Amino acid sequence: MRMHTRTERKRRARWGAAAVAIAATAAAVIPATSAQAVVPSSWITEQVNFITSKQLPSGAIVGANSLVMPYFANVAAIGLIDANTATSRAAALKWMKWYLAHLNAASTNVPAYSVFDYDYNATTGALTPTGDFDSVDSYASTTLNLALKAYQSGDASLRSYVSSNILTYEAIANLLTYSGTIGVRIASGPDAGLTLAKPSYPVAYTMDNAEVYSGLVDFAALEHTLGRTSQSTYYQSWATTTKNAIVSKLWNSTNNSWDWAYGTPSNTTTFYADGVAQLWPTLYGVVTPTSAKATAGWTQFTTSFPTWYNSVPDNYSWTSVARVAQLMGDSAHATTYVTNLRTRFLSGGWTYPTTCGVTPCGEWYDNEAGWFIEVGLH
Repeated sequence: MRMHTRTERKRRARWGAAAVAIAATAAAVIPATSAQAVVPSSWITEQVNFITSKQLPSGAIVGANSLVMPYFANVAAIGLIDANTATSRAAALKWMKWYLAHLNAASTNVPAYSVFDYDYNATTGALTPTGDFDSVDSYASTTLNLALKAYQSGDASLRSYVSSNILTYEAIANLLTYSGTIGVRIASGPDAGLTLAKPSYPVAYTMDNAEVYSGLVDFAALEHTLGRTSQSTYYQSWATTTKNAIVSKLWNSTNNSWDWAYGTPSNTTTFYADGVAQLWPTLYGVVTPTSAKATAGWTQFTTSFPTWYNSVPDNYSWTSVARVAQLMGDSAHATTYVTNLRTRFLSGGWTYPTTCGVTPCGEWYDNEAGWFIEVGLH
């Protein structure tokens, strides 16, 4: 998800039956932190420092364009937890507290337990809600990813916060399972089983739905870990429904590619959303990296953008693509890409550079930093 209007919406990237089956599924979807980082540890520290430098005393994490966008901050917080220092875990907890303290009440096109984006005024320090969000489904799903990641960290404060707020997290998860005024699940029609981005923009995106699947799998695993068996079964069943709908309704067998939204075939030579939509089902665990669909998606992407590891044709860096490369067995190019990104942005202190030797230049922000950490640790 990105900083543009919904029609040119920019997106993002991952972590990601019996109770034993639920735990096994979660383990497959969420990459464990590698014992040996693929970049120097100082590079990880740089990104932790970058994210925490953007965190306000309230816990909000300011992203690009002086905007607190909860989806991006969730990705950053996942990176902070995986960085696994006392400072990074504490910063993630501050963000999680900010998020739950800013849940919306229900109103027209605003489901309860959603969260708006907030504008940050650096002069006054004020945060002002925009009254809108890029999406409901992806904000909620990455919140569930973060909740499980926090609990799995073993950090006592993070574990206590998640377990004591489990009912609130269930209300957030229900945004992804209920339809109508409560949530964004599509209950009837040819696209039933998918989720809408938000009530005011009723489009079922492949990228969003992949994230929804991951969030529900992770939340089922969290509920199982907490001994909440019936709840775990409920959310796992909705994860399965989501996966089945993605595979049956978003895969285009004629084109051998993922449609970027329901009923909208992809032109995979278009980077966003068509091109990167080929990667999201792999990134978020809908399909395994060795599957035919994952291979086809990666082939479509790398054929259209064969030198992606030098620079992607977009105003944002899309560090998440390097994580997909790792999953698809191309770790060398993933490392090349994050090394190139560091060269591009480090000299300017990880700020928006006036020139960086490539066009477009881009901006470094919380989401990219979170994904840099994930790539660097795997």
